[in-house]
Amino acid sequence: MSTANRATSRRRRPTFGPEPWPHPAPSGEWSYWDVWFAVACVVDCGGDWEAFDVRLTRERSGGVMRGAYLEPLWSHLADLRERLAADGLGAGELARGAVRDPKVVARARSKVWKQALEGRAKTAPMRWTPSRRLSERAVTGAWPRFPVSPQGPYEAFAGVVDLDRHHGQWATMAVAEVLAEATVAQVGEAVGAARLLAVRRAALACGLRALRVCDDSCGTLGEWLRRAVAEYAAVPWRRTAMPADVFWQDFLELLVEVGDFGGTYRQEAELFLHAGVGSDVDLVETLARALHSEYASARLDFRAREILGLRAYAQVAAGAVDRFAATATVLGSEDWQPLEAMVSYALQRGDAASARAVLRAADRPGFHRDWVRRRSIELAQELDGEGLT
Repeated sequence: MSTANRATSRRRRPTFGPEPWPHPAPSGEWSYWDVWFAVACVVDCGGDWEAFDVRLTRERSGGVMRGAYLEPLWSHLADLRERLAADGLGAGELARGAVRDPKVVARARSKVWKQALEGRAKTAPMRWTPSRRLSERAVTGAWPRFPVSPQGPYEAFAGVVDLDRHHGQWATMAVAEVLAEATVAQVGEAVGAARLLAVRRAALACGLRALRVCDDSCGTLGEWLRRAVAEYAAVPWRRTAMPADVFWQDFLELLVEVGDFGGTYRQEAELFLHAGVGSDVDLVETLARALHSEYASARLDFRAREILGLRAYAQVAAGAVDRFAATATVLGSEDWQPLEAMVSYALQRGDAASARAVLRAADRPGFHRDWVRRRSIELAQELDGEGLT
């Protein structure tokens, strides 16, 4: 064997992070990432995981790709802390002698605080992040509890829509056309409300996944999505064996997902109205509260705000004016559109007191506090002009 070959055979394989930590460690199997996190926590944060969490958020929230690496790293952190807690271990007990090795410390600091996170370096929790998990649940998670599973119709849709590659702008227009034609065909063959519900729901799932791999600059696929979600909401689901809690949980999660692509824009209350929220407003509010808590715990602040907005739109559709002020209190000034929906509906009912109560309740620090205060002034002027108090 030549010298070059002997050198190559002795060369160590590169370490990316998911590999098992090869040195003595506490019970169980720990990865390089686990130990790097522990070392950085001990050296830079005094072994305090809460302080580590704060610093990780600060270090990984900026840059050109703002926050691109924060969620995967935070997801791994949450998983690591759960495993450590289960074994009754702290950061120092996992890091052990690694904190005294300058090379390990330098690499841990670089990996945790600075370096870009490439695909081959990701652990399972880094890949299966809270946003991905909740998004996948929103798309297909409730299907086993449907009277007729949308899985079969979905497979037929996926057979004519290529979801395995990126589609450019012009190809996306063709995707929208194919999806529309396939939907018409399957709807035409659907017998009974349960089958129709499954077909419409499967079409939405396929459309959502298509949007993730398409350049919809022309808005063709997005416009199809708007129509598709309205058609789904109009399906008489109560004629099926669909439990109300299953339908509304899935409906709320679906609207959050569809909303990312503008599929609910300016038709939110109408969607709840067509779906028949009036008799289920208590149930929808309970489910919305639970989803808000789940999104907030997963640090998906935008989705947490969205679910609060949907709670408001559901109440507008149900005509539950007496609930508006309480919802506005929770929503605050984070999102002006559901606030305007409540104010406008109250005014249409001739209930100026409730409209004012919404704006008073929402007048708290937030993204749209200026809008809340401007709208309050406009409302006072409108009422004064009409001679109302």
